[in-house]
Amino acid sequence: MSAVPSLAVLLPILAWPALALAAGADPSRAESLAVSSGVLTQLTLGLAVVLALAVGLSWLLRRHLLPRGGVIRVIGGLPLGSRERLLLIEVDETRLLIGVTAQQIQTLHIFPPASPVAIAPDPSLPESINDRPES
Repeated sequence: MSAVPSLAVLLPILAWPALALAAGADPSRAESLAVSSGVLTQLTLGLAVVLALAVGLSWLLRRHLLPRGGVIRVIGGLPLGSRERLLLIEVDETRLLIGVTAQQIQTLHIFPPASPVAIAPDPSLPESINDRPES
């Protein structure tokens, strides 16, 4: 369920003061009540639009624009119980196997950085492709 109340819930709450005035109003004030309820409806709709934009933009930022890469990457994980798991993480090209419980995090094994593998050029490709530096 969404944390933002729906318009069907907000509208009666915001219209309550106008309805209370309308119950005890004389007919000469009917026009002023109609104007105030129109302004109230416009304010309510404006509030709903602003809230919808805020929720949408926060989702967009979390989903697409915030950086996800960093120095520490989680390669994989294996749940061992309800609160215990093994994680394989990479920190500056060094992989660590860590155990995570509710009380502690412990390094179980450190894998040394892998040495770069030399790739032989493919003779079937043109020389301009084979001469490109590796990235």
